[in-house]
Amino acid sequence: MGRLTEFTSLGEKTNPRLLSQFKDFPVECLVLNEREAKLCSELNIKTLGNLASTSVKEALAIRNLWYKSVESLMEKLSRFVYNWREIEAEFMKTPFGEILQEMARIIPEKERVFFIRRYLYGETLSEIGKGYGLTREAVRQKILKATHTLCTPNWEGLVNRYLEEHIAPLCKDQSGRLLPVGKLERQLHREYKDTLHIAYRTFMLLEQLYYKDKNTECAKIVRIAKKTLEKAIARAFDSKYRRAYRQGDVGKKIRLLRRLKGWTQAELARHMGCARITINLWEKNKSIPKDKNLKKLAQIFGISTEALFYPS
Repeated sequence: MGRLTEFTSLGEKTNPRLLSQFKDFPVECLVLNEREAKLCSELNIKTLGNLASTSVKEALAIRNLWYKSVESLMEKLSRFVYNWREIEAEFMKTPFGEILQEMARIIPEKERVFFIRRYLYGETLSEIGKGYGLTREAVRQKILKATHTLCTPNWEGLVNRYLEEHIAPLCKDQSGRLLPVGKLERQLHREYKDTLHIAYRTFMLLEQLYYKDKNTECAKIVRIAKKTLEKAIARAFDSKYRRAYRQGDVGKKIRLLRRLKGWTQAELARHMGCARITINLWEKNKSIPKDKNLKKLAQIFGISTEALFYPS
């Protein structure tokens, strides 16, 4: 706790000039755990600006609060502000960035963090539930409640207009007809080449909220785009990641990350839910992890999937 007494407010580790542009962002953008969420609720902290100006002394005075939650919030705030360009590259450069952020802002506070973690960060129901001691079904219900807030005629009208203005031109030829599948796939891949996963998840969300079982032009565009991006993601993985995997010594990186955690191969295997020999084969570059295993490794080690392929 001694280290924290050096600071007056929770935002002192963060550059005020950089922070100013994020001061109105909801605090849930930091992906809070249960204790951090409790702290923010107790002190009525709703935005990153509120968090930054909160007194460290006041935060530490909350009963039954682990002081590391205060420390963690300070670190998360600082990382979020300094690494915003990387975060932006993940989801804010897509044409949907503005809509997704606006959606997140109007969802009730109790459900907002679940919506953000599911649709902006792409976490599974199990991954989200693990941090809150909740079952997959409990998380699903909270996300369902969050999405109900967005199921209004006004929101559907807004999304329709956005699709007509920004997405439909990508999917049609000059005469207004939908492009053949091959051309459409190339067009969407060019448009979303750096953000395929977030674009796919967004089309999936839009279909779930507004276009399921509908036969309007917007509904067709969303369904076709979702299916097309799904194929593009599979192809991009095979052509980019697997080739990079074979060319790079990823086995060494897995071994290094495992040792930094202080784990044996058997312990990593338990976290992965696989056999120890599988880890051994990966580390010796005698076997290539499948897509789902790469994502799981990245999640366990707290890095992006891409970081497994490129030098640190």
